[in-house]
Amino acid sequence: MEASSDPGRSGGAPTVKSPPRRAYAQLGEVFWFMMMKLSVQVHNSLETVSKEWPVSSADAPANARYHVFQTLTFLRVWWNSFGRGGAVTPCLMEVREAEGRPVLFAPFALSKRGLARILTFADADAADYNAPILFPVDYVWTRERAAELWRLIVEALPDFDLVIASKMPERVGGLLNPLFLIANAPNDVACHGNDLRRPWDEIERAIPFRKTLLKRMRALGRVGALDYFVVADEQDNDEVLAFVLRQKQRRFEETKVPGFDVDREKYAFFQEGTHSFARARMLHLVGLKVGNEIVGAMWGLVQDKVYYAILIGSEGSDWAKYSIGRIVYYKTLEWLHAAGFEYMDLGIGDEPWKLDHCDTTVPLAQMTVIRTWRGRWYMRRMRALESLRGTVLWRKIRPFKWVVLRRLGGAFAGHTQGRCRG
Repeated sequence: MEASSDPGRSGGAPTVKSPPRRAYAQLGEVFWFMMMKLSVQVHNSLETVSKEWPVSSADAPANARYHVFQTLTFLRVWWNSFGRGGAVTPCLMEVREAEGRPVLFAPFALSKRGLARILTFADADAADYNAPILFPVDYVWTRERAAELWRLIVEALPDFDLVIASKMPERVGGLLNPLFLIANAPNDVACHGNDLRRPWDEIERAIPFRKTLLKRMRALGRVGALDYFVVADEQDNDEVLAFVLRQKQRRFEETKVPGFDVDREKYAFFQEGTHSFARARMLHLVGLKVGNEIVGAMWGLVQDKVYYAILIGSEGSDWAKYSIGRIVYYKTLEWLHAAGFEYMDLGIGDEPWKLDHCDTTVPLAQMTVIRTWRGRWYMRRMRALESLRGTVLWRKIRPFKWVVLRRLGGAFAGHTQGRCRG
């Protein structure tokens, strides 16, 4: 993907001669923006942001529109795991009108990769949506206005060489996302979910191979009493969390891809963040038992009437024939509908099972902006690596890398399993 020039300086597109009417219209938008007198404040600590920044759905301004990934609770957990060690600098940006009314808040992060200083959202693949917190305004965002907004934001931020803002939705809570308007490419994958405002009969009929799934559920019930439960206390949190992390690590190893043994920050995010999310009433952790044995679990977050599925784990080997993961998904979908939730978000990724099981697709966009030679060098290096990883030889060799490394570093595997057993 070819990166654009800086939309904060040139509108995000190569400079071309505009027809007179369009040039006048653009000039008018710039003048309008100047009259708005928007201000930008950047915070380098979560402790100094304004009280209007949502903490959770139970502690947020009524007019704020946001995803769970931009709440202060999520960001604290994120910085205590992915951002620990000081390698990532918070750039928590707040845009306000002249009277002080909030317009847009965004959790940016500045990191150093080689020689390049890179601006991203606080993400590291932990967030499914990268979006600002939006507030209702009395005007309509246009591409020209969004470009002027971005110019103002860039002026307030520390120096950086490259912007990589991916996974940006067009709307947040029904409000138009101005950063989406200056994106310069579609995201490579989308998010998917289910509208739970439909009657349950309609939702259930749309589940692929529903009769086969119900048949397997009955067969599983003959092995032992089925107990689908929502975790309600910290002791159960630890037990179910241990199970789901252990099963995810097993799947990583079976599919010969990097897992928690490589991505320690992601392991810390779930291990240490579960209790923080539970205290904020944002955690929704469920399990499925056959008799007294946990065979499946799902780890998710909630915001008001939206559920975000993050991790699902299920026992393999002899249990695989029962499609435990699909049963957990089905039972969670049923529970959420009965509890009055309006949407079940299955997150980012175009896996076939998501495409088959979801009725809603959320397209996403990305903005890649090169500002210096260091940024251009970094992007060239990344494109070269992407080309290498796309070769047949790399795809054949890469899985064996993780097999060898796990055999050499088996101590961590034992450490992980020990902690997962609680």
